[in-house]
Amino acid sequence: MTITKLSALTEDYLRPYTGHTLELYTFYLDRFYGWCADEGIDPALAVRSQVERYIQHLLVGRRLSPASVCTALTPVRGLYRFAHQECLIARDPAQYARRPRITSMPRDTSGLDRFQMQAFLLAGQNSGGRYYAAAYLLACMALRAAEACSIRVEDYQKTIRGHRVLEFHGKGGAPARMPIPAPVIRALDAAADGRSSGNLLLRRDGGDLSRQGLGTITNTLGRRAGISQVVVRPHLLRHNCITNALESGASIRKVQDLARHTEPRTTMRYDRNRTSLDDHAIHSLVAYLAPTHEDD
Repeated sequence: MTITKLSALTEDYLRPYTGHTLELYTFYLDRFYGWCADEGIDPALAVRSQVERYIQHLLVGRRLSPASVCTALTPVRGLYRFAHQECLIARDPAQYARRPRITSMPRDTSGLDRFQMQAFLLAGQNSGGRYYAAAYLLACMALRAAEACSIRVEDYQKTIRGHRVLEFHGKGGAPARMPIPAPVIRALDAAADGRSSGNLLLRRDGGDLSRQGLGTITNTLGRRAGISQVVVRPHLLRHNCITNALESGASIRKVQDLARHTEPRTTMRYDRNRTSLDDHAIHSLVAYLAPTHEDD
């Protein structure tokens, strides 16, 4: 297998990916190829020990965190697996390469409480237009920034079994459909401003709103809502939307549908982080074992 064939195979491997994922995977593979060139290694003939040397290069040379290293290895491992499945290499050198262990403390995903989220939504409503719609898409529908920016006016015009629905393509191009409560419809209509087609969220000059522009909107609304302890970003609102849905009493399965998590374990992480201190077993244990104090 020659370098030319490997380059052609890389193109085939990346073909199903689009958007941000394609950009990241291309960047990570180019970085791997660059390291191979510096080390005089033919990527098509690499062995496990050389892949592990690359892992050490990322950890020590580039000082990446274990989680970042594992992310950077995803397309490298995927490419070698693809090449092996296509019988273009005899062995997959990355299959058993030792990756760094990822250990982390539980993260506090609560961020904003119910009243701060209400203040944020009110700030969006008072600001009107794209501010109104952005606030409700992120804080009530748990959309990612790229998803919110991709919404078109046509995407929320359909009614199914008495429910207005929002249809769009989510992470990885997966189709998604969500019911739209009446307050959210009012917010979307405010941004559409009578238009029947085109992108819902627009800049002042009429161009399509970017993810950076959406971040500016959420930051502005956070300040208008009096939220000063954190900078309100789109992903923070998605986190808090999921957390507040759990606080409202919705089941893990229903919140998984809202968040469009592939694995329920991802949604459970939010629930565990939310209650890990409040209902920790140590409280019941100490109450069970603590000696009784009798009055003198």
